[in-house]
Amino acid sequence: MTSISSIFARFQNLNLVFLIEDLRRGLTARGSWLEHANLCPVAHGMPDGDTIEHLEYLNQVRSLDAACTFAARVLGARPGEVELFVERWDEAPLAPWLLEELEQIWLERVEDAKCMQEVLALDTAVTLDEYR
Repeated sequence: MTSISSIFARFQNLNLVFLIEDLRRGLTARGSWLEHANLCPVAHGMPDGDTIEHLEYLNQVRSLDAACTFAARVLGARPGEVELFVERWDEAPLAPWLLEELEQIWLERVEDAKCMQEVLALDTAVTLDEYR
């Protein structure tokens, strides 16, 4: 299996949170980047609707490989890993396992943010002490 974090850890926070919620609700596309109003997990990381439309276009006019290469470029990921994930996603349900992995990525981000807030609070306290 491809490394989930090599693809999904690159997502912006809001994109990651929406993907997690969509997985919990069963609102993700299979076999397409966009199906009705649902997105494939990788498409959740795209910056806008135009980019997702371009993925659909590449997939239809050229190939899945071309679309995955484009998606990987947008995400800063490896094309082969994106394509492998997409192929496996379309073949079999991975939602529970994927959800666990994504929740772990999210929890790590929350812990990092808490640590950073503590560092900033200490830095602020030291700076205030210097002015007293």
